[in-house]
Amino acid sequence: MVHTLEDVRREYDRLDALCGVDTSGVALKVSTRAAKRLGSCRCSPRRVESVTISDFVLAADDAVFYDTIRHEYAHALVKLRFPREKHGHDALWKAACREVGCAPERCCDPSVLPPVPARRQEAYHYRLRCLTCDASWNYKRRAKVIHLVESGRSRCCTCPHCKGRRFAVEHL
Repeated sequence: MVHTLEDVRREYDRLDALCGVDTSGVALKVSTRAAKRLGSCRCSPRRVESVTISDFVLAADDAVFYDTIRHEYAHALVKLRFPREKHGHDALWKAACREVGCAPERCCDPSVLPPVPARRQEAYHYRLRCLTCDASWNYKRRAKVIHLVESGRSRCCTCPHCKGRRFAVEHL
């Protein structure tokens, strides 16, 4: 069965009535890029910004779908109840999980993750190399450190191995 964001909103409305909060202002999104996570709850310092669900969760069986959206709802629930605090996957979040009916576990069973489709297996485009110790790191996108080195401001960066500050960027 293929689920939709309307199914997510319906479940969140049901949970809102159960828990006494209002998540109607929380944006629901679908990620087509996520390869290693099922969902995420993005919060600003005082409110819940959005809940993102990976597209393969929408196509998963009901158990994975409902456990994932309730997991993210539990994050939103804790933030709505304690807006100035950060809780992550602590005891308060675990209690919220039990309240909404999902497993109070941080990570999902890896067997529910689908094999990474070819469109998500991006090639590395950049290699950052320390000119002092020759350590290197690969990047798929143009990260801030790549931009700094290319613009001649590599002195802002420090190699974690040798504490060197000279780098080179290779385009792969």
